[in-house]
Amino acid sequence: MRRLAFGISIAVVVLCAATLVSYVILDNLYGKSYTTTSTRTIIIENLGQQVQIENTKFDVIAAKYFASENNYRLDLSLAPGYENRVLSAGLSYYEGGGVSLGSVDVNGAAYVEALETGNPVTVSNTTTTDTKPINTLPIAASIGIAISLITFGVWVGYQHTWGDATSTLLEHGLQDMTVRDVEIFGEMIEMKEFTIPELMGRTRASKLRVWRIVQKLVQRGIVKSTEKTKPAAGGLGGRGKPSRVYHYVGKQKTE
Repeated sequence: MRRLAFGISIAVVVLCAATLVSYVILDNLYGKSYTTTSTRTIIIENLGQQVQIENTKFDVIAAKYFASENNYRLDLSLAPGYENRVLSAGLSYYEGGGVSLGSVDVNGAAYVEALETGNPVTVSNTTTTDTKPINTLPIAASIGIAISLITFGVWVGYQHTWGDATSTLLEHGLQDMTVRDVEIFGEMIEMKEFTIPELMGRTRASKLRVWRIVQKLVQRGIVKSTEKTKPAAGGLGGRGKPSRVYHYVGKQKTE
């Protein structure tokens, strides 16, 4: 029970740490809001009855004045001859003749000037868009949960191997083995076949300690010495005598 509680504690710590780190990274990359602006040129023509946006003409079907902003909001539809034009003016398109395609806001003084003089008046319409940041906390929490579950699974597997190693040693009367010896034996169970240098590399234990444990286990029949060998330095061109391969037998007791 204590080991299970300890494993759960480790998973919780990993969950919190992984979530925090993921949140900081993701929030820095994707969590910041930003503003984009776009400017388009609008030409008010024909006494305010038409406007041209880029290369497309529209009829003004309604104009509403907003005194607080000194703007006119113009509801538009495509002018005759432009019905089949592919719009690039940023207006919504709806099927059906004479139906409003959208609206634009123009400066009130400019629109009045076009009404009074009949001359084309050019204005610039700037649109500002605020992009909301992505909520990265749920994503970070998902990453944290995944990493903590993996950690807990690895820990459970390690505890299972540790338990097998301890029970096997006890069955063979090796109660005098230290915790470090059990750890080294657990690596033997995981590897199934191994050499002394391989165990040294996996456990960071000295050659003498690993050799003594292996020989003791060979005497008890837990580990078997085979006729196979492996080149020195894992076959990577190193010099030295080939290492004998040992095989983990299992829990069978010797008579």
